[in-house]
Amino acid sequence: MKLKIAGVGLSMLLMACSPPPQEAVVETQAAPAVEPMAVEAVQATFIPADFSPPMLIEAGAFKLVPLGPELVKIDFDAYMSSIEHLQETFSRGTSWPREGISDADAMLDMETEQKRFEARESFAYGVLTLDGTRELGSLYVRPSSVSGYDAVVKMWVTKADFDAGFDAELYTWATEWVATQWPFTNVAYPGRDIDWDTWDGLVATAANIQTAEAMIDAFYSFDPTQLSPILAKAGASGPKILGYQAWAEGGNYKVLNRGACATEASKVISCGITVQDDPVVQLQTGFDVTDTFHITFENAVIVGVETSSDDQPIYYEARKWVEANMPEVISGPCLRDPDGLRVTAGDCARAMTEGYRLFYAATRGEGAAES
Repeated sequence: MKLKIAGVGLSMLLMACSPPPQEAVVETQAAPAVEPMAVEAVQATFIPADFSPPMLIEAGAFKLVPLGPELVKIDFDAYMSSIEHLQETFSRGTSWPREGISDADAMLDMETEQKRFEARESFAYGVLTLDGTRELGSLYVRPSSVSGYDAVVKMWVTKADFDAGFDAELYTWATEWVATQWPFTNVAYPGRDIDWDTWDGLVATAANIQTAEAMIDAFYSFDPTQLSPILAKAGASGPKILGYQAWAEGGNYKVLNRGACATEASKVISCGITVQDDPVVQLQTGFDVTDTFHITFENAVIVGVETSSDDQPIYYEARKWVEANMPEVISGPCLRDPDGLRVTAGDCARAMTEGYRLFYAATRGEGAAES
């Protein structure tokens, strides 16, 4: 592979390859040429601090330079020449590229890519002819939100260059370039080494896991104003989980081990959390319960949450004892509304904690056998 890389300043490089001034203004509006960074989540450690991303790459009959404002004209000309082709092969939608758009949005796209490059968040390159007068396509090196991949590389070429066989040439070159010039161990090439449908499914699952983790954060903040918005579309399970949060706050739940959220089934993410809590502590078994949240998603939104726990039999025995021997607890702080929800779940947890203490004293403590 013939390859030249020069580590020059970004602004100097863009000036060197800019089109003539009279070509700099176009009437465009372009949605971003890549997915929003919220989809391919930015990682703070995407590249090592001592790694310098390539700035100018010459390879055979083409070169790569970072996208930025100086390339707005030739970038616009390239993607607007291939609207239908790119909608079918790259963006897989009609939002980009499309007709009838503004200069400001095209420029914003270039400015955004430049800022991301300078911030070391992601790296977008224009693939140009060697004389810099025409863009053949673009190549993007981005962090991955999908577990097991430390980078995602996507690329497109114009319809004319695709028909001429350049897409395959660029892909072959890019895989070697990334393998030898970038500090990654496992790179995804969506639409190439992994088909788009599979990749989109992995990205959606990764986004769901991220949302599930945020829900767990909100739950154990014991702040219902943080949890409520996440459960806005969770139906009847929303109030139940909010009630359980109040119970957990009243029961003084302390997280001992937070397992990573993971795929349980199609559209279901599960998160297992081991806690120490006052009601169980009163049973003096030395056991710490693990609660598992089973979170169902639809179109990236939580639509249902169920919980399960590995409570010991003594826990249910103690609850029945309180129901039989302390009815004032059940009709008072543990009173349920017509929907079966505890009206004051936090107070209920505190009352049950005392009830479990008395249960232990009556059935397991000193003198229990004599009585």
